[in-house]
Amino acid sequence: SRFTRAEAYRADGAAHPVALQFTDGNGRVVDADRFELYQNVPNPFSGKTVIGFKLPEASSARLTVFDVSGKIVKEVKGSFSKGYHEIGLEKDELPNGGVYYYPLDTPGHTATKKMIVF
Repeated sequence: SRFTRAEAYRADGAAHPVALQFTDGNGRVVDADRFELYQNVPNPFSGKTVIGFKLPEASSARLTVFDVSGKIVKEVKGSFSKGYHEIGLEKDELPNGGVYYYPLDTPGHTATKKMIVF
């Protein structure tokens, strides 16, 4: 902290350092400096869904949504800061229900997930 030291004390009065650690739903430690593309929530969806991703450094990124035939149906490009970001997607932005794939591409990373629209 800028104003107070972050520390805790044990029962014997000895100072003990304090550190934050983030875990996923399975108790695994989440690396803050790692590229991640998350599963859209909710999935499947019928109205709106949110696609989250985490960048280890500021960079350009492109999220592309493909239908099962490989046709691009939606594309979002931008410059993003380091950290967590979300892109909202409405059912009306897609041609119809079904299975879609959404790769996220940055200059140094790529990942792909699948979503279902009903």
